[in-house]
Amino acid sequence: MSLPLSKTICLIHPARPASARCPSCGTFYCAECITEHEGRLTCARCLAAEQAPPVEKPSRVKIRLPIMPAIQFLAGLITLWFIYHAFAQILLSIPVDLHDGTIWK
Repeated sequence: MSLPLSKTICLIHPARPASARCPSCGTFYCAECITEHEGRLTCARCLAAEQAPPVEKPSRVKIRLPIMPAIQFLAGLITLWFIYHAFAQILLSIPVDLHDGTIWK
């Protein structure tokens, strides 16, 4: 069970009673430390965290990116070779007497 607001103190100014609680982090602040932003009360630390642009971490995908086109090209080449080989095997399985032209006479 949490303390009533009248018995809490400001996190930054311990000598002052708390007048609000930040809904994001849940800490209590005095009237000078709390900020109203877009119709809600929030502390300066949470407000700065919300407004800061997100920090992008370098991903491992970007490190491997220069070799990916070569890998994709080789995969496509191997796939085409397998298709060509399968088509050639089908053509080789056709009987030889089909090629002499007597089947149509």
